[in-house]
Amino acid sequence: MFSWIERALVVFIAGLFLSSGISAQTIVSTSPQNKRAIVEEFGGIYCVYCPHGHQVLQNLDEDLGDNLVLVNYQTGPYAIPIGDDLDLGNDYSFLLEEQSQLSGYPAATVNRHVFPGLEQSVPGATALGRGEWPEAIGEILAQTAPVNIAATATLNISTRQLELYIEYYYTANVPLNTNRLHVAILQNNVLAPQHGGNAGDFYTHQHLFREFLTGQEGHIITTTSEGTFGSLTYNLDLPIYYRDVWMDPVNIELAVFISEDEQEVLNAIEVAPVLVSDYATDANLIAIIATDDTCDPFLPAEIIFRNDGQDMLTACTIHYGITDGVSNTVEWTGEVAPLEELTLELPPIETLSGLPNNTFYVILENPNDSVDPTSFNNTREHYFSLAPQAEDPFFELAIRTDEFGYELYWEVINEFGEILVNGGNQVVGETNGGSQIATPSDPGAYNSNAFIIEEFYLPSSGCYELRLLDDYGDGLCCFYGNGFYRLRQPDGSILLQGGEFGSFEEKHFTVGAITSTSSVLKEKETGPALFPNPLQQGQAVQLLWPEIPPARFEWQLFSANGTVLLQGDQSQLPQNNQQPAGYYLLQIRYDEQLHTLPFIVQP
Repeated sequence: MFSWIERALVVFIAGLFLSSGISAQTIVSTSPQNKRAIVEEFGGIYCVYCPHGHQVLQNLDEDLGDNLVLVNYQTGPYAIPIGDDLDLGNDYSFLLEEQSQLSGYPAATVNRHVFPGLEQSVPGATALGRGEWPEAIGEILAQTAPVNIAATATLNISTRQLELYIEYYYTANVPLNTNRLHVAILQNNVLAPQHGGNAGDFYTHQHLFREFLTGQEGHIITTTSEGTFGSLTYNLDLPIYYRDVWMDPVNIELAVFISEDEQEVLNAIEVAPVLVSDYATDANLIAIIATDDTCDPFLPAEIIFRNDGQDMLTACTIHYGITDGVSNTVEWTGEVAPLEELTLELPPIETLSGLPNNTFYVILENPNDSVDPTSFNNTREHYFSLAPQAEDPFFELAIRTDEFGYELYWEVINEFGEILVNGGNQVVGETNGGSQIATPSDPGAYNSNAFIIEEFYLPSSGCYELRLLDDYGDGLCCFYGNGFYRLRQPDGSILLQGGEFGSFEEKHFTVGAITSTSSVLKEKETGPALFPNPLQQGQAVQLLWPEIPPARFEWQLFSANGTVLLQGDQSQLPQNNQQPAGYYLLQIRYDEQLHTLPFIVQP
């Protein structure tokens, strides 16, 4: 179903002027040339191996240049957005992936051609696994194309008006009397999550498919004999958004290809529009880079803005703040050339501690001390949550596994990245989720469709992170069962909960009162540290002091559930030969100071 913006695009296309065989060729070659390869890739933001597939194609693109045309379809179950994730999908790729007969993600077709012996699934399928892409591309590039294609395009980034001119020339006869010409709008440098493969919340998606100008079936070419020439002209206004994604005109490219029917692609080209601007000065706020949840009462953030004007951008006013909270203004000066970007770190701003969710906003104004002519791209918002606070140091993690309980691993880490307590499949923990190598016999693996209660104790105040990793990349819900997790206090109150995620889920919570991260780090630097960590069984505990150690201190050794195991003073630190492998806490007290040092004993 189209949104009103997308319908506007389609209605405009219906009124395009198309011409064929009217004028002589001007930009297309009439000499036989080899085919270019068009790779149509299928994947999604929760697809574990898609980042590797992207890298494979990026390496090939760097080697092959204009001979390779890339199209990235976000499609299938791994492209369905969860929660606040962006929808990078489209209205066309479902039929294309079905046509390819793919059996996993990522998959791709190369010129929608069948490569016997290389098929990802059944014989005759056009879908290929990423290991077969280089061979298939090489085979296509060695073939002579029966039709040549050339195109030029101009895109006004101020009005969003695109003009595309295409010529094609048949250098040989083709089997079918009718062919189809396809024009795809693609977008580069789309900042969005790529949870599969743990690539982060601000992954740069390239060659992202947005729309077919020519519809699903393409423009019909009715004459395909040797010597046939045709030309087409498209004029249209790009929509501002396609689904959840702003269609940035500076990062638009076009893929033009001709197929025998809707299957075999005879040739393809990639077109980068020439960009023009109507305005001397135009600042464009591209993105806000900030965390989705935080313990810190001050939010740090970066912004990316671009000069979409004709002149050098040398100054602008940046207003930013928390909705219904504090605000700040930065008068930026510098130099950003036309169509260049700048990443700027903003001074941290105080959050609204009384609300679980905050809205951070940024507004750009007065570029080069003038009124910005395109105010629609000068304001952005970023939504984030504040970590819930626990008053009690005892916790209960309730887990309901899905049909593949052995895929789950979880851990709680402190501000310094130290693992304090964990559970589930240790192999998944070691591989950081998404590797798809877990088995039910792995150490610590949970049973399927099981209800599990894990109890632990965090004796010191601070910021903590609960991390859940899934080996297959489909979380606990809802593809294979209806699993969940709930982090609770002894009174039953729920701090964190969920279950619908990809390869991993990361959420913060606090214990007791907490200061800003910078203050905690300063305190860390002035206290003792354990070395080494983790320890082997039988290895003595050693303390490293940032300065001269105190003449006297006392210590207590705690288990993960808060039980005192040993205690003593500076004359003898604890040995590990009596303790089983696991997680422990060593508390050091001296001069009215108390430091809690977590460590792990390995077998």
